[in-house]
Amino acid sequence: MFNEKLLKISLAFIVFLIIIGFVTLNYMLKEDNTQSSYGATSTKRATNVSTDAKEISLDTIYINIKSQKYKILKADIALVMKSNTSKKSLQANMDNVRNAVLQYLNTMDANGLETVSGKERLKEELIDMLENTFGYQIETIYIKNFILAP
Repeated sequence: MFNEKLLKISLAFIVFLIIIGFVTLNYMLKEDNTQSSYGATSTKRATNVSTDAKEISLDTIYINIKSQKYKILKADIALVMKSNTSKKSLQANMDNVRNAVLQYLNTMDANGLETVSGKERLKEELIDMLENTFGYQIETIYIKNFILAP
Protein backbone atom coordinates (compact mmCIF):
# COMPACT_ATOMS: atom_id res chain seq x y z
CA MET A 1 0.00 0.00 0.00
CA PHE A 2 2.75 2.43 0.87
CA ASN A 3 4.66 1.51 -2.32
CA GLU A 4 1.61 2.16 -4.50
CA LYS A 5 1.04 5.55 -2.92
CA LEU A 6 4.74 6.48 -3.36
CA LEU A 7 4.59 5.32 -6.99
CA LYS A 8 1.52 7.50 -7.70
CA ILE A 9 3.13 10.56 -6.08
CA SER A 10 6.36 10.01 -8.07
CA LEU A 11 4.47 9.68 -11.37
CA ALA A 12 2.43 12.81 -10.62
CA PHE A 13 5.61 14.74 -9.84
CA ILE A 14 7.26 13.58 -13.10
CA VAL A 15 4.19 14.61 -15.11
CA PHE A 16 4.22 17.99 -13.33
CA LEU A 17 7.90 18.53 -14.26
CA ILE A 18 7.21 17.62 -17.91
CA ILE A 19 4.34 20.13 -18.07
CA ILE A 20 6.51 22.87 -16.52
CA GLY A 21 9.23 22.10 -19.09
CA PHE A 22 6.82 22.41 -22.01
CA VAL A 23 5.39 25.68 -20.69
CA THR A 24 8.89 27.13 -20.21
CA LEU A 25 10.04 26.13 -23.70
CA ASN A 26 6.85 27.50 -25.24
CA TYR A 27 7.35 30.82 -23.44
CA MET A 28 10.99 31.12 -24.57
CA LEU A 29 10.09 30.35 -28.19
CA LYS A 30 7.22 32.86 -28.33
CA GLU A 31 9.40 35.88 -27.47
CA ASP A 32 11.05 36.22 -30.87
CA ASN A 33 8.87 34.28 -33.32
CA THR A 34 10.28 30.77 -33.10
CA GLN A 35 13.69 31.76 -31.71
CA SER A 36 14.71 31.16 -28.15
CA SER A 37 15.49 34.23 -26.06
CA TYR A 38 19.09 33.08 -25.86
CA GLY A 39 19.53 33.34 -29.64
CA ALA A 40 17.77 36.71 -29.98
CA THR A 41 21.01 38.70 -30.13
CA SER A 42 21.94 40.37 -33.37
CA THR A 43 24.79 38.83 -35.34
CA LYS A 44 26.81 41.54 -37.08
CA ARG A 45 30.34 41.08 -38.29
CA ALA A 46 32.99 43.52 -37.20
CA THR A 47 34.99 45.03 -40.01
CA ASN A 48 37.83 47.48 -40.41
CA VAL A 49 35.99 49.16 -43.27
CA SER A 50 35.04 52.71 -42.39
CA THR A 51 31.68 54.24 -43.16
CA ASP A 52 33.23 57.72 -43.46
CA ALA A 53 33.23 58.79 -47.11
CA LYS A 54 36.38 60.90 -46.68
CA GLU A 55 38.48 58.20 -44.99
CA ILE A 56 41.11 56.23 -46.85
CA SER A 57 43.27 53.44 -45.49
CA LEU A 58 47.00 53.06 -46.12
CA ASP A 59 46.70 49.32 -45.42
CA THR A 60 48.84 47.55 -42.85
CA ILE A 61 52.38 48.83 -42.46
CA TYR A 62 55.24 46.63 -41.21
CA ILE A 63 58.55 48.43 -40.84
CA ASN A 64 61.84 48.39 -38.97
CA ILE A 65 62.12 51.41 -36.69
CA LYS A 66 64.88 53.22 -34.84
CA SER A 67 64.25 52.71 -31.15
CA GLN A 68 66.15 51.52 -28.10
CA LYS A 69 63.35 49.16 -26.99
CA TYR A 70 61.62 48.15 -30.22
CA LYS A 71 62.67 46.98 -33.67
CA ILE A 72 59.42 46.46 -35.60
CA LEU A 73 56.29 48.57 -35.96
CA LYS A 74 52.99 47.23 -37.27
CA ALA A 75 50.26 49.79 -37.81
CA ASP A 76 46.99 50.22 -39.69
CA ILE A 77 46.77 53.88 -40.59
CA ALA A 78 43.75 55.68 -42.03
CA LEU A 79 43.63 59.26 -43.22
CA VAL A 80 40.49 61.38 -43.02
CA MET A 81 40.61 64.01 -45.72
CA LYS A 82 38.97 67.43 -45.48
CA SER A 83 37.37 67.10 -48.92
CA ASN A 84 36.46 64.45 -51.47
CA THR A 85 38.80 66.01 -54.05
CA SER A 86 41.73 65.50 -51.66
CA LYS A 87 40.64 61.91 -51.21
CA LYS A 88 40.49 61.29 -54.97
CA SER A 89 43.92 62.81 -55.56
CA LEU A 90 45.39 60.77 -52.69
CA GLN A 91 43.86 57.57 -54.10
CA ALA A 92 45.42 58.31 -57.47
CA ASN A 93 48.81 58.82 -55.81
CA MET A 94 48.53 56.07 -53.17
CA ASP A 95 51.82 54.31 -53.98
CA ASN A 96 53.85 57.51 -53.53
CA VAL A 97 52.01 58.46 -50.33
CA ARG A 98 52.52 55.01 -48.82
CA ASN A 99 56.20 55.10 -49.81
CA ALA A 100 56.63 58.54 -48.21
CA VAL A 101 54.99 57.33 -44.97
CA LEU A 102 57.21 54.23 -44.90
CA GLN A 103 60.37 56.32 -45.47
CA TYR A 104 59.32 58.79 -42.79
CA LEU A 105 58.64 56.03 -40.24
CA ASN A 106 61.96 54.37 -41.10
CA THR A 107 63.99 57.53 -40.48
CA MET A 108 62.20 58.96 -37.44
CA ASP A 109 63.27 58.44 -33.83
CA ALA A 110 60.65 56.01 -32.51
CA ASN A 111 61.45 56.36 -28.81
CA GLY A 112 58.30 57.23 -26.90
CA LEU A 113 55.85 55.79 -29.44
CA GLU A 114 54.43 53.42 -26.83
CA THR A 115 52.82 56.36 -25.01
CA VAL A 116 49.63 58.19 -25.97
CA SER A 117 51.53 61.46 -26.39
CA GLY A 118 54.03 59.69 -28.65
CA LYS A 119 51.23 58.43 -30.89
CA GLU A 120 49.69 61.91 -31.01
CA ARG A 121 53.11 63.33 -31.94
CA LEU A 122 53.39 60.74 -34.72
CA LYS A 123 49.96 61.69 -36.07
CA GLU A 124 50.83 65.41 -36.10
CA GLU A 125 54.18 64.78 -37.78
CA LEU A 126 52.58 62.56 -40.45
CA ILE A 127 49.91 65.18 -41.17
CA ASP A 128 52.58 67.90 -41.49
CA MET A 129 54.77 65.73 -43.71
CA LEU A 130 51.92 64.74 -46.06
CA GLU A 131 50.50 68.27 -46.27
CA ASN A 132 53.95 69.79 -46.97
CA THR A 133 55.08 67.10 -49.41
CA PHE A 134 51.88 66.47 -51.39
CA GLY A 135 49.66 69.44 -50.50
CA TYR A 136 46.77 67.29 -49.24
CA GLN A 137 44.25 68.68 -46.79
CA ILE A 138 44.13 66.10 -43.99
CA GLU A 139 41.60 66.42 -41.20
CA THR A 140 42.99 63.69 -38.94
CA ILE A 141 44.79 60.37 -38.87
CA TYR A 142 43.48 57.24 -37.19
CA ILE A 143 45.86 54.55 -36.03
CA LYS A 144 43.57 51.53 -35.87
CA ASN A 145 46.15 48.92 -34.97
CA PHE A 146 49.49 49.70 -33.37
CA ILE A 147 51.99 47.06 -32.33
CA LEU A 148 55.61 47.60 -31.33
CA ALA A 149 57.72 44.44 -31.19
CA PRO A 150 61.23 44.01 -29.75
